[in-house]
Amino acid sequence: MKILEKNSNESVNSIGKGSSLEGSINAPGDIRIDGFLKGTLIAKGRLVLGQNGCIEGDIQCGSAVISGELKANIQSKELLILKETAKLYGDIKTEKLSIEPGAMFSGKCIMGPVHVPKKEIPSENKNNTFSKEKKTDLNTKKEDNKKENEQKV
Repeated sequence: MKILEKNSNESVNSIGKGSSLEGSINAPGDIRIDGFLKGTLIAKGRLVLGQNGCIEGDIQCGSAVISGELKANIQSKELLILKETAKLYGDIKTEKLSIEPGAMFSGKCIMGPVHVPKKEIPSENKNNTFSKEKKTDLNTKKEDNKKENEQKV
């Protein structure tokens, strides 16, 4: 399974149990958090939140395995796994989601690629065979025909 394979080219960053950090982290590879983080986390690789770990803030990552407490909005490009001990309070945006029995999740979830439809700006003549001038001419002809019919009666 790709998410569990370690990428040997990238370093693994770690915040150990009992450690706390307030601020932003931008990790080019994987990161494991067993302590406390308050702030923004951007990891190009995999995020592993240990059972004793806690994050408050916003997260963007390639994939994630959550076993601890997450009070954050999380955006995962690939797979997000919530283990049975996970507690997630926030919104999820991910390609794929796996939630084990016992995990807690409170928030909104958007899965799969998100497509935002483009709003089409209607042009005056686009998909319209009648221009304003032609409509005016037709209305004038209708009125003329109506007058002719009234005169005949």
